[in-house]
Amino acid sequence: MTYFDSNAFDKLDALLEENLDNLALPLDVLCRKIGLSRSQLHRVVKAKTQLSVTLFIRKKRLEKAKTLLAEASLRISEIAYLVGFGSPQNFSKYFFSAFQITPTDFRNQVGTRKSTTSGTSIEKVSIAVLPFVNISNDSEQEYFSDGITEEIINVLSHVPKLNVAGRTSCFKFKGNHQDIRIIGDQLNVAYILEGSVRKSGERLRITAQLVEVKDGFHVWSDNFDQSIRNIFEIQDEIALAILKVVKVQLLGNIQETALKRYTDNPTAYQHYLHGRFYHNKFAGPDQYYKAIEYYQAAIELEPEYAIAYAGIASCYLNLWFYRHLPSGQALPLMKQATGQALRLDGEMAESYLALARMELLYNWDFNRAALAFRKALELNWNTAELYCQYALFWSIQGNYKLAEEQIFQALVLEPFSLINNFYASYVYWAAGNFEKAVAQGRRLVALEPAFWGGHSIVGLNLITLKKYEEALEELEIALRLNYSGLTLSACGVLYGLTGAHEKAIAILEEMKAKKDVNAVITYDMGIVPACMGDLDTACTYFDIAMEMHEAPMLFFKYIARDWLPDFENDPRYSRYILDVAN
Repeated sequence: MTYFDSNAFDKLDALLEENLDNLALPLDVLCRKIGLSRSQLHRVVKAKTQLSVTLFIRKKRLEKAKTLLAEASLRISEIAYLVGFGSPQNFSKYFFSAFQITPTDFRNQVGTRKSTTSGTSIEKVSIAVLPFVNISNDSEQEYFSDGITEEIINVLSHVPKLNVAGRTSCFKFKGNHQDIRIIGDQLNVAYILEGSVRKSGERLRITAQLVEVKDGFHVWSDNFDQSIRNIFEIQDEIALAILKVVKVQLLGNIQETALKRYTDNPTAYQHYLHGRFYHNKFAGPDQYYKAIEYYQAAIELEPEYAIAYAGIASCYLNLWFYRHLPSGQALPLMKQATGQALRLDGEMAESYLALARMELLYNWDFNRAALAFRKALELNWNTAELYCQYALFWSIQGNYKLAEEQIFQALVLEPFSLINNFYASYVYWAAGNFEKAVAQGRRLVALEPAFWGGHSIVGLNLITLKKYEEALEELEIALRLNYSGLTLSACGVLYGLTGAHEKAIAILEEMKAKKDVNAVITYDMGIVPACMGDLDTACTYFDIAMEMHEAPMLFFKYIARDWLPDFENDPRYSRYILDVAN
């Protein structure tokens, strides 16, 4: 290798050391910084390492991970993100392939295995509940086996000193037959509960087994054969058996909290499970409407079913927030359901989360939102969704350090959750860390390529970075996947900022036509002319958007910072900046 080649390789090595966690640093940027073409860089790396550039970069990240596993008291999922892998799942797979050992087993070998919470080393038992397999002849019973799994997760998540992997991340392994050690590493847990459900008429047979991840040892297993009418007793039996095995705490101290029920009506409970099945899809309006129908059916049988009301409130807020239903229709129903949930059960985290989101995103009452978030966290400290939404609250407040701490905890508990990863990108964007927001968007695309949100996040942040061609490619994908004001206005912003005004006007015409079917809000109609330089027209829309408490106006100071910097000197600018102090 020549001196020139050696010098280029040293430059690459130094750059990688500085950017091991930066997935948004593409190969073209590396080449430009080093001063070589792609082919030249490939030749240099190949001559030095016998590896392609991509594999060399991966090796560097894995070597850094080994150092962190040996020296740092971080969760494995935390280390995965720190060294730039899109997901803990990919990290564990590549680590095992490279070193023929799982990250957990490697950590055990060097004797530094620790569990951390909020930066403090605390010994905890950790468990994941994999989706119970539906072995009934009826595929329609899938909701029931999913619901049993979710309820056991909910029961266990209330137990002190027990870290429970979140529902979304556990369900990532539905139908997956990976080695139990690999799954345990990806979810960063010591134990896994798995099982099956067979429902035939009014009879149930549930099989469950608890497995220790490090050696695959079956700590406990049992079968439960009962009538569907005794579903609650079955759930309690399984939860209590697990608690006894892992010795979390004396049963006398935890039974009341761990086994809280919201109904004793088995039919109402089945309707609720159906509702959760559709609610958790994080899909389009049809799924939310189906969820609401099932929640309402449960309430008809059990009028004081508090958690079903909380589910309805969440569905209506999402229908409004994602442009599926206008505020005049969605918000009164959301308020009614939230009020009912709180009236019926003032000690339920789900009720306070629904209240916090309503106060934050629509009422813009930041003091009440803060109180509701704190109360929810007092009632359930083990739920990723709470940390995720609280992170959004702190981003709006401008406290980026707290926001990143909260979203980090959400991703540790639920690394595979689309909504958590989606909001994480908002947190990084608000903090002005656009490269990290792009990286987070790419992680989201890697998790689910068919989800519009990842492509939208990447595209919008690339606009701010002035990478317009790449941004357009991503935004056009997002538009194909979700044709609405969210994605149309994003394309309009790009056209407006790049001077393609005819295309921007065409987008406006499309949105005007779409507004009649409630997929476009007033903000969408204002941001496009604003980016074309027509602030007079834009402000007429922004004024209405403020009156209607449209959610994007919560983030207007960040939007103006990125796309309308000159507008900050306009006397009208202050009309759109909220007093967020609490």
